Amino acid sequence: MCEAAAAAGGAVAVLATATAPGAAAVAALIWWCVCLSAADLSARRLPNVLTVPGAAVVLAVAAGAGHAAPALAGAVLLAGPYLLAHLAAPRSLGAGDVKLAAGLGAAAGANGAAAWTTAALLPPLLTAAAGAVVVGAGWVRAHRRPRGVVLPHGPSMCAAAVAAVLAAG
Repeated sequence: MCEAAAAAGGAVAVLATATAPGAAAVAALIWWCVCLSAADLSARRLPNVLTVPGAAVVLAVAAGAGHAAPALAGAVLLAGPYLLAHLAAPRSLGAGDVKLAAGLGAAAGANGAAAWTTAALLPPLLTAAAGAVVVGAGWVRAHRRPRGVVLPHGPSMCAAAVAAVLAAG
């Protein structure tokens, strides 16, 4: 399923992006996000082996394209609030989400303020909507754990960032 999602994402990147280097960068972003989302959904963790090098690659690609400053600003401005939220309530937002925010913030920041704003504001709404569906479908009552239900936030972060980058064109 991951391979099919990544292949579809690559096709979308090619169709939605005007240049070959841009399409390759967007396809790589989509592939990275598919891998991260699969890990978060299956293990409820965003592994360092994916988040940290991915953020470094995003920053390097942005710098190579002449967008180092907005990418770095996007990374810091998105990871900062995530770090504060993690420190305030570590069980509600994991450290992996903070590291992922750096890479996705860089990708969105390199594509402009509108893309960054979308990548910053949309994920909490997507996660809340997923939570409402989970509660509405009765999944919580049927599968309740002693400490409640863990709903991963990484897939929402990835979906919002990819949508923002694609919309930025």
